[in-house]
Amino acid sequence: MESHMDTFSAILAEYTTLAKTNPLGTWILFENTSLANTALQKLREEGAILQNHITTIKGLAKSILHTVSPAARIIDPEEQHLLFTRIGADVLGKKRITDTQTENLVNLFITLKTNKLALPAGDDKFNDFREIFRQYEQFCEEENCCDSILAIERAARVAGKMEIGTVLCYALYKPTPLAVDLLLALKGVIITRPPVTEIPGLPETCRGVFHYTDTRTELRSALESIAALIESGVRPKDIALLTPSLPSALPLLDELVPDFSVLREGTRHPLRFTAGEDIPIENLPPVRSALAWLAAFAFDCKIDDLKIIIESPYFALKKDWLTAGRLEKAGIITKTEKGRAAWRTVAERLASARKKEISEQDAAFQASLDRLIDRLDANLKHAGSLAGHCRALKADLAALGWNDIPMKPQDEAARHAFLRLLDKLALTSLSEIPYTAREFYAMLCRFCEKTTRIRYPESGDAFFAGDLRSVAGTKIPCVFITGLSADRIPRIEASIPLLNAQETARIQPDRVQNLLDASRYYFHAAIIAAEKQLILSCAGHDGEKSLIPSPYLTRLAEPEEKSPGFPAHSMTANQTRAGELLAAGRENECAGLFGIPSLEAAAQIIGIETVERTGPPGIYDAEFAGDDIAEAFAAAYTEKTEFAPTVLERYRECPFKWYLTDHLRLESPADFSAERIIVGTVMHKAMERFFREFKQPLTEENRESAVSVLKEIVKTEFNERNIKTPSWQAMLNGYLGEGELESSIEKIIGLEIGFYTEGYRTPEEWLERTVAANIIDEQFTVSGRVDRVMFNERTREFMVVDYKTGKSKTHKELIEGKALQIPLYTEAVSQETGFPAKPGTYLSISDDDAADNNPYFSGKKQESVEEIRDLAFKTCLDIRELMKTGQCAPISANECPDKYCPYKRICRFAAFREGEA
Repeated sequence: MESHMDTFSAILAEYTTLAKTNPLGTWILFENTSLANTALQKLREEGAILQNHITTIKGLAKSILHTVSPAARIIDPEEQHLLFTRIGADVLGKKRITDTQTENLVNLFITLKTNKLALPAGDDKFNDFREIFRQYEQFCEEENCCDSILAIERAARVAGKMEIGTVLCYALYKPTPLAVDLLLALKGVIITRPPVTEIPGLPETCRGVFHYTDTRTELRSALESIAALIESGVRPKDIALLTPSLPSALPLLDELVPDFSVLREGTRHPLRFTAGEDIPIENLPPVRSALAWLAAFAFDCKIDDLKIIIESPYFALKKDWLTAGRLEKAGIITKTEKGRAAWRTVAERLASARKKEISEQDAAFQASLDRLIDRLDANLKHAGSLAGHCRALKADLAALGWNDIPMKPQDEAARHAFLRLLDKLALTSLSEIPYTAREFYAMLCRFCEKTTRIRYPESGDAFFAGDLRSVAGTKIPCVFITGLSADRIPRIEASIPLLNAQETARIQPDRVQNLLDASRYYFHAAIIAAEKQLILSCAGHDGEKSLIPSPYLTRLAEPEEKSPGFPAHSMTANQTRAGELLAAGRENECAGLFGIPSLEAAAQIIGIETVERTGPPGIYDAEFAGDDIAEAFAAAYTEKTEFAPTVLERYRECPFKWYLTDHLRLESPADFSAERIIVGTVMHKAMERFFREFKQPLTEENRESAVSVLKEIVKTEFNERNIKTPSWQAMLNGYLGEGELESSIEKIIGLEIGFYTEGYRTPEEWLERTVAANIIDEQFTVSGRVDRVMFNERTREFMVVDYKTGKSKTHKELIEGKALQIPLYTEAVSQETGFPAKPGTYLSISDDDAADNNPYFSGKKQESVEEIRDLAFKTCLDIRELMKTGQCAPISANECPDKYCPYKRICRFAAFREGEA
């Protein structure tokens, strides 16, 4: 009996033999494009081929129509979506229907057509669906066009007119009734090689069935094994990493794979993979920039869109003083988040907030911002035809240099795909239909996410990542199958879109059983694809919820609990191990580790002089006290009389960070799209909105209503950021209490009810309010924007509240003079109102917890508000004197106080000196 590998080789050999005598009449059909592409690659190695003859059922149908009915037009998924949206709205009597409704209609139509099913009778909603489908098919007939499913139906009607000699069908698992119609209509000889549907047990190639603690550990262990195989001489293309749900695994793969590398011939090479799932272009940098350009125009210049435009390396814009950082700060100070009119007066309002004249820098910043807004409005229109919108956006992108700037291959592919999308939309049958700019933007976002994709970069040095279907019917030497949890396989959709389970069972009674059979078949097909080595694994947790092994897996073997060893091919693991060994004084054991940069090499790379690193700090360490430049510091900080508490806190934490951020005013290299930065802004805005919009008393009776309102606000603010990463969704789930997580919003409201019960109220005018405090006989002023001030309606006392989504300052930092914001804001409010002050607090509002972290308390002991104020005053005076002397060297400590500091790469750590520090 032939092996499974032999059947695949045999079918290709048979095709090659037949094609030599009748190349135009010989076809070979595969179940999916991934398998067809594998066959193409193998056949190309043997000589010239007719590429469109190695295809799928859909590919065959299109070829038949192009040959027999060349005037027929195959419409793209984008045009199909637009047609269903428009017809659906007309039939349902609505101005528009949502994308989700449209997708459900399309999916229902495809399911009915491919399975040759009819909708149940006796329900008005089904009459509407029938009418939508009738009008859609009528349009396709009248316009002589069809989608890929209707193409199979049409091809079956005319297939007899096409000269076909032989059609080889390889491992087609239960072709749909529509596909069967096409195959039966063909004139030629049909040769079928059926798939193997069952296996008696685990094959001899299986090297283990493992259970890991979590999905990250599971995937890292698989990558470590893959790297070891490649290093041992196995070709990367002979390795496949499979999973039941590739889209859910890809973000983690993209994150983890770059951390691994292999050593070959003395050189370390990065681990790479190519995937059977194409990449949506929506969040790839050049497309994100293009969409931000359109969004800024359509949505009145939202700050997040403007920041993306300003930071984008793909636009040739004259920016001068316009940077994302300055725009962010200007927006915070002036409370500006969007609005053309608001942005055109931002410099004026900045000067007013600072009680100064408009500076030269602010004037240049305003001029650059005005130019950007003028350029946005120069070509785009708020209303127009679909073709008109496409032409205008293409013209803008060309004028901005977006079309021509050199890009890396993946970004170049995304740019090409985006321009092709615009061209397709401009040529659809709905090209002259009017749309607003916002509708056009929503349309592009949807198509860039759902239908417009690019392939992962092909490479001979890349292993393959795919789903279980992608390898059915082939042989691969080494196969890793991960993610075998019960929530992934079997994963059954019991209902057809827009039908409930009972309605589905009436028209397709065998649906669930067919889906179960199919998922089991593809699981078995993936297992027998392993030619030499097979590893199966599952995880106990995915970061959000607990998981159990799939019954398909446990029927074959009980997973063995697996603790991962040291991942020798991971850079971060090597660096962590090196740090542990160095800290333990065992540096002689670091010889076999990699990823540890030499300080001398680093100095040469960044082009700085290598100096003796012993003795007291000097100019090299930003310690200017003994240099002529100290005079400039003395002049600048004698003249400067107004400081922000955050600036003073930054100096108290690390003078070097203050020197770079506030003295030199370098732009932080932090990415403004980084989620840990954005979530703070989102939650500050959400809390401000809550106290402006929720008008009921914050009592137990209104707890449910308050939770509901805050959840809706948080959900809206999160969604407005248009971030689609799993980590961003996980944070939102934590706030909302979804995905089996406890809602931190419910805890936040619990805290607020406690404040309300104690008599505290928050007037709207004390939300996000700018306050100022005079420090000791008006030697200088500290001013900034306080998040919130609560007033006790019984005692007239007030309390300053500072929101934190990350780490809060501690009691120890408060009494050491390192926490300045709350005491200085408290004094500012006291000076303005004359009311007595209570100890201010940090309100932790993270996605996994909510707490009242008041730094004035340590156990039952409470620090005096006045004593902490006096300490803050003294600290401010001391800091100003140190600024005047030019003391900017890093603080001496065993470790950097800010593990997320953006300036780590250029920092001079005093603690690393061998001598006196």
